[in-house]
Amino acid sequence: MFQRTTALTALAAAILGLTTLSGFAQPDKKPTPADLKASKEALQKVQDFVGLWNVEGTQKVGAKTEAWKEKVSWGWKFKDGDAWITVSFAEGKGKYFTVGELKYDVVKKKYLLSLTPSGKGEMAQTFEGDYAKGALKVDRKDPKTGDVYRLTLNTLAEGDKFALKYEKQDGGKGLFAAVHAMNGPKDGLVAGAPKKPECIVSGGSANIQVSYNGKTYYVCCSGCRDEFNAEPAKYTKGK
Repeated sequence: MFQRTTALTALAAAILGLTTLSGFAQPDKKPTPADLKASKEALQKVQDFVGLWNVEGTQKVGAKTEAWKEKVSWGWKFKDGDAWITVSFAEGKGKYFTVGELKYDVVKKKYLLSLTPSGKGEMAQTFEGDYAKGALKVDRKDPKTGDVYRLTLNTLAEGDKFALKYEKQDGGKGLFAAVHAMNGPKDGLVAGAPKKPECIVSGGSANIQVSYNGKTYYVCCSGCRDEFNAEPAKYTKGK
């Protein structure tokens, strides 16, 4: 009986050991400053996602194409030196997804996109993959059916438009079939407008003003604004 209890305890510990809030694969090993830096740098590759987008979704229903509109908002979050990106679909009421988080696992060298499907009581689903050739491509396999779901996300027109493609591969074999797609411009975009300044916290296009010691700087989202206001000297040093 003691051996069985010990084995179950070890199994539970192993399962818990696979889970981490920060997105790192070794929770027993505290992420080093180098790990945190590498994670943030990897996420900066998708910095163009950050912002509010006015998208139109489309999907095939029989011979017809259905369309809907919703706003998709991406923004940075910071805590204890860690950084990740959050996303909200239609203020938590999106047609397919509500909210999510994008992190980078420096051990596995993979992007982890956790999304909560629309519908009461739905659990978050984690997609895993890579960023290459200007696009983030992440997959999730359903453990019951073996179906593979793929999300491809990227920006177009020099970062002025956002695109998301959702596909399904039945049984994990054969070609992927389209489920739905979402495309649209950044909110408030004006054709021919001058290039926006760079976010002082994360880089990329910024349009929110912050100030420190009488000087004005710019950030890209509320998360970067809060991070700047918490440690303005850190981000303005040498500027």
